[in-house]
Amino acid sequence: TRKMDKSTILQKSIDFLCKHNEISAQSESSEIRQDWKPPFLSNEEFTQLMLEALDGFFIAIMTDGNIIYVSESVTSLLEHLPSDLQDQNLLNFLPLNEHSEVYKALSKHPSDPESLGPEYLKTKNQLEFCCHVLRGTIDPKEPAVYERVKFIGNFKSLNDVPNTTRNGLAGVLQRSLQPAFDDLVCFVATVRLAKPQFIKEMCTVAEPNEEFTSRHSLEWKFLFLDHRAPPIIGYLPFEVLGTSGYDYYHVDDLGTLAKCHEHLMQYGKGKSCYYRFLTKGQQWIWLQTRHYITYHQWNSRPEFIVCTHTVVSYAEVRAEQRRELGIIEEPPPEVTVDKQSQDSGSDSQLNTVSSLKEALERFDRSHTPSSTSLSSHKTSSQLSDNTCTSTASKLHMDMATPPHQSHVASTIEMTSQRRSSISSQSMSSQTTGHSVTPVHPVIQQHQQQEPVLEFSAQVNAMQHLKDQLEQRTRMIQANIQRQQDELRAIQDQLHRVQ
Repeated sequence: TRKMDKSTILQKSIDFLCKHNEISAQSESSEIRQDWKPPFLSNEEFTQLMLEALDGFFIAIMTDGNIIYVSESVTSLLEHLPSDLQDQNLLNFLPLNEHSEVYKALSKHPSDPESLGPEYLKTKNQLEFCCHVLRGTIDPKEPAVYERVKFIGNFKSLNDVPNTTRNGLAGVLQRSLQPAFDDLVCFVATVRLAKPQFIKEMCTVAEPNEEFTSRHSLEWKFLFLDHRAPPIIGYLPFEVLGTSGYDYYHVDDLGTLAKCHEHLMQYGKGKSCYYRFLTKGQQWIWLQTRHYITYHQWNSRPEFIVCTHTVVSYAEVRAEQRRELGIIEEPPPEVTVDKQSQDSGSDSQLNTVSSLKEALERFDRSHTPSSTSLSSHKTSSQLSDNTCTSTASKLHMDMATPPHQSHVASTIEMTSQRRSSISSQSMSSQTTGHSVTPVHPVIQQHQQQEPVLEFSAQVNAMQHLKDQLEQRTRMIQANIQRQQDELRAIQDQLHRVQ
């Protein structure tokens, strides 16, 4: 790499400092400066803590009631996933007697961003109203249950939002809604529950598939908790040791968990259902456990149970429960585009399909005689299966004529046959081409080169497979010889003991 001169280094340093100052100014303009915000917390962390403390969530609604954004905290409060509410109308989740009131409250404000002047922002921008919102359920056929909530927010336009916030909001909005949102006004509000929830589900998982291990006695008391558990469940090891695991389970999950534990005691290992575990912060977190029983080394008695707990999201739990009920979830709505882009997309799609068909036809023509490759794949699979068999079956194999050598011999024989057939086919095709009709020299040359390329590619593939088979045969023979030597040594020791 070429070393930069002093002027280039100075110019890059100036550009970096200007960019850094610009970003710092934008972040400081949107920073909360009130005394009640701790300085060591960022805006995002402070907002999340406030939402958890107030039992609320964020929502962005257009003036016609269309929901364009919902924060993830709605799941723990109303049991709705954000995807269930986005691109839906708010009136669909309200009782019929509240439709007109809420619609009037949203639509009486201007939908033109230019009409939101300074005087309007100071006097009539804020809006507060109370209503009942439908709670989510696993089975849509269950009776509707509504939760009383309070909306507190302001009407905003994306033109007045700082660039940093604009970029983040554009990332969460659907692509079909972004052009419309640039030209319209939306209502950004905080939704709070009228009746607080002291214990709620922690449905949002920061890192999915997080797991930790624990050991339990046969009475299901904690004996061990590894270091990965405190960041997930909040408890330190000494806080749970000696306590029963059933003390932390949800009452609705006790029956299914008891059946899983009976299955574990009967078969020695198993996998639990999805269940809720109470964390130290008084939140329900969804877990799934794989467990097995370990036995004493000398008397073979059950000693303790080893559990591996995996964190799962509420979306996975709901999908599994709906599958058990036989409910098929509807796919997400398709994004609407204009006719011109749709026509161009369909044309490009047809071109792509046609090109794929041509490629597949060429692939089929070049790989039609694949009996040798299929037999070699079967041979390799048989070799891998033979390596996974027990020691006793390996000891009884005949060392003189191992089956893998026969597979290699058959593969080599089929390869030679294939070579002769390909050469005969190429010669016959060339003779027929000269005798029937005159062919263009370029096409004739292309037709003559195709069998040669196919032949060389197949020869290289067969040679590679042959080398792999021979290498695996040598490894298996060495493994069998080593195990036979170990068996002889064990037999000698048994004779000495007797």
